[in-house]
Amino acid sequence: MGLDELPHIPSAYAAPTEYSTEDTSFTIEGLLASIADGFREKGVAYAAGAPVELVNNAPRLLNLLPGEQGFGPISQHPVGGIDDMDWALRLGGVIPDYEPRNAAERIANRIGGELGATAVPLAAGLGRVAGQTTAQINRAAAAPSSVGQGLAAQFTRPLAVNPAGALAREGAYATAAGTGAGVATEMFGDGPVADTLGSIAGTGALATGSAASQALWNLGAAAVGAPKFRGGAVDEAVADHLMNNSAQLAAQQSATGGNVDTQSLVDALRREAPVETAVPGYRANIADRTGDTGLATLAYNVDANTPGAAITRRNANDAAVGDVIAGMTPQGNPARVRTDLQTSVDNRIAEALGLQEAAQRQFDDASQAVAPTLPTAEARGSGIRAALADAYAGAQDDVRQKYAALDSDGTLVNPQRLVERSTVTDANLAPNDAKRFRPVEAATIQEMRPGDQAPFRETGLINEFNRPIMAENPPVDQTVPLSDIMATRSGLTDDVRAARAAGQNQAARIGGQYVDDIDAYLEQALTPELQQQFSDARTARRDVADRFERPGTANAEALHTREGGAYAMDDSAVGPRYAQPDKGRLSDLKSLLAEAGTDPRAREGLADTVLADVEARGLVNKPEALMKYLGERQVLLGEFPELRQKLEAAGAASGELSTATRAAQDTEKRLTTPGRSPEASYLKYSEDRVLDSVRTVTNAADPREATRQLVASAGSPTAVQDLRTALWEEVKNRGRLSSPNATGGQRWNGRVLRDLFEDPKFSAVAEELWTDDPEDLANIKEVFSALAGAEGSSRAKAVNTSGTGQAVTGKYDPSLTTASVASRARSVNRGQLSPTIAGIDLVGTWLRRKSAQVQSRAVDQITSEVINNPGLAADLLERYNPATQGAYTRMLTQKWGVRAPTLLQLLDGLENEDPTLEALQEADWRQ
Repeated sequence: MGLDELPHIPSAYAAPTEYSTEDTSFTIEGLLASIADGFREKGVAYAAGAPVELVNNAPRLLNLLPGEQGFGPISQHPVGGIDDMDWALRLGGVIPDYEPRNAAERIANRIGGELGATAVPLAAGLGRVAGQTTAQINRAAAAPSSVGQGLAAQFTRPLAVNPAGALAREGAYATAAGTGAGVATEMFGDGPVADTLGSIAGTGALATGSAASQALWNLGAAAVGAPKFRGGAVDEAVADHLMNNSAQLAAQQSATGGNVDTQSLVDALRREAPVETAVPGYRANIADRTGDTGLATLAYNVDANTPGAAITRRNANDAAVGDVIAGMTPQGNPARVRTDLQTSVDNRIAEALGLQEAAQRQFDDASQAVAPTLPTAEARGSGIRAALADAYAGAQDDVRQKYAALDSDGTLVNPQRLVERSTVTDANLAPNDAKRFRPVEAATIQEMRPGDQAPFRETGLINEFNRPIMAENPPVDQTVPLSDIMATRSGLTDDVRAARAAGQNQAARIGGQYVDDIDAYLEQALTPELQQQFSDARTARRDVADRFERPGTANAEALHTREGGAYAMDDSAVGPRYAQPDKGRLSDLKSLLAEAGTDPRAREGLADTVLADVEARGLVNKPEALMKYLGERQVLLGEFPELRQKLEAAGAASGELSTATRAAQDTEKRLTTPGRSPEASYLKYSEDRVLDSVRTVTNAADPREATRQLVASAGSPTAVQDLRTALWEEVKNRGRLSSPNATGGQRWNGRVLRDLFEDPKFSAVAEELWTDDPEDLANIKEVFSALAGAEGSSRAKAVNTSGTGQAVTGKYDPSLTTASVASRARSVNRGQLSPTIAGIDLVGTWLRRKSAQVQSRAVDQITSEVINNPGLAADLLERYNPATQGAYTRMLTQKWGVRAPTLLQLLDGLENEDPTLEALQEADWRQ
């Protein structure tokens, strides 16, 4: 078969065909099918296979050299080219081609081709953007590390900064280009020139229409006078206003010297301020979001000039803050904890008094046990002396019995030698001693001398001669009874003892000489048996004298009697004379105990003497002094262990009573005297003065310990919550602002609340009360700290000024003054202007000035809105970011009106100028 017999397959720009037989019916299905077919075949397939086709057709560039070169493509059907892509998209031919049936469907098919060719690079760009942040792409575009990175960043930047706008813009221009190209080919026939010019015309018409519509929009806004009908110029002016007032951007400009990048500011504006995190529903302004001092000043000025948006936002914020604080407010009952504290104080005082009463009863019992049985010293002394006297009498009886044994047999002795001794003793006495101290018994001894008896004695009768009648005396007896001598001796010893007791030592000495004379006589005069009896009697007598009669001893003094028989020592002195301390005359005590230690009268007297002394000294009420007293009388009390136990028990009871009494007094004073205990200070104020009560805790020397003590003292499970509520009264008192907001809502002073919880004493109380829930306290502090840093713009007024000057910026600026109208009227009257021209001039002036006014009001309105809407501010700064603003309007597939899809189709139309050869090649590939 020859070449002229091969079927004809038209290229993309085949010669015009006859449409006289075409189907002119219009259906939605047909349009959609045409668009889909063009999207696939002339769009996606062309764009996806373009790189391969460009490489494949690269040799044909040599045909541009002078002469006939004859270079063709590398391959008629390159792998991965347009045909391969289309075949793959049709699932290997499963999806059939759709042939447009009329002009409308052909135009739709052309639009689909533009959209498909545009979709491929956009999809690739979006895929690259998905793995990077806008900041990364901006940095890559500003300072690429390679050419490829820079080109990629420039291409993807519009998709990163404004993906929706880029897609909408590319879609709109693709549609316009496809429509223009489709209409042009329908009007002038298929061909690359008509297609290209039609594409350029379509995009140009869209650009012109957009500009015209914006102008008409602005004109309408000026005519209507409504700022809400604003255009991009207003948004850009507001964005510029924000950038020009930003201290951060000014610092950035100073540091880099180039265009500023608002991305960091945008990120800050889209990041919640601490107060927004802490307070749900709170909306910060741009100053709080960014912390930018320049924007804070701008916010202050704008809010002062146009406060509506700020007031609305602040009212809502006040409500949000109120809700949060209400949620944080403890739900306790301060009156309840006060009642608990009062009950605790009363119980503790009553308990202390009860212990004191118990100690008092114990002490009373112990004191009663150590009270003297004998009430007076005389009674006690009399009992001791009686016991001692009885012992003395018993000892004397024993001595008498021994001496009585010597007289029992009527022994007679010759007293001659005794008289002789006594005579010598008399002769040796000094005259004064003989007159004053010679005992009577000395004369009795002399009378025992056997004298010379007369032979006769008178009878007392007379005879008749009146003369006495004389009788013859009997023989003289030369002996005397031994009892007479012993009686004399006994009398002498009594005199000697009495003299010694009376301190008459000379008399006692002289009397003792006569006693010695008798003793010496008896030793010679008695038989050995009687001498032994006499020796025993003397020994017994000396023992009695040593025990009871030794001068200077307590026994002798207690038993000594005066003339007349009364005791020389008063009864009241007897007890103390024997109840001696360990450093006193213990011999007296021991002698009494030796003689009458078993006599109840002596023991009772001694014990009562000690008890009376303790009582007189008041030692029962002085435990330490009592113990010292007992320690000084170990010997005495060693004989009376039961007495020691009673006194020690009394001392212990006294100590316990003293301790209990001091404890009761201290407890009552501490718990009822403000300043001495947290309880007393807190309870100083009545139930309705909770704030004053709380301040006694927060102002205490150790607030934490005071709080801990109050909680422990209250002792109820609700004490902590009730004290938190009481403490919250200080929060409300300090944190509430006196004046409400514009809607009457409560306002709170965050800085005061933050400072309150940062106060060391208040914070110590709070930390102690929130020990079991530190997270709740941390949240409270976080909220108040965040509130303290909020509304920073309100603190941006100039120093030492009222801030009024910053707010006065409004000026009267009429759109058309009477002077302007009068000027035009004079020009008409003078013939300088026709009425028509003058009218047009007036309308133009009015529109121009009105537009400026509307735009100015729109700028003010949007600025006020932006100040209080960080999200809107972020959108504007991102949209008009000098670093990325060009990317917002950059066309990705179009330059100077020429679109890349159009060039791809032009390339396809120029691939082969010989339709027959192209058809043959196509047929061979299909086979």
